[in-house]
Amino acid sequence: GSSDGLVRFWEEEEEMVYGGVLRGHKMAVLCLATAGCLVISGSADKSVCIWRREGGLHSCLAVLTGHCGPVKCLAVEEDHYDDNDDGDDDCDDQGRRWIVYSGSLDKSVRIWRVIEHAANHDDDST
Repeated sequence: GSSDGLVRFWEEEEEMVYGGVLRGHKMAVLCLATAGCLVISGSADKSVCIWRREGGLHSCLAVLTGHCGPVKCLAVEEDHYDDNDDGDDDCDDQGRRWIVYSGSLDKSVRIWRVIEHAANHDDDST
């Protein structure tokens, strides 16, 4: 992440090769996290972008808003909670689920549920 709001990434082949840039923030990118096929970026523009890598391409899965100050830190963990848990541990068709925690200079931590292969998310915090 950089001060111009871009996230640059590299691919590992025989050596590290510049892969491209992710555009989604209007201000400096202050923090990054990864989980599964996701790259998560937090910014001075008060937003969190969720990027999904699929087939060598990145797409913006969601832009999470709600903070009143710059997003300074991110953490992510796999979400094992399932409302319809039938004891079957197989992955569902919608992909892995993650809980993303974002901390801001507005003195808040927000908790978000993100599904790796879906374009919707839930904000579980205030």
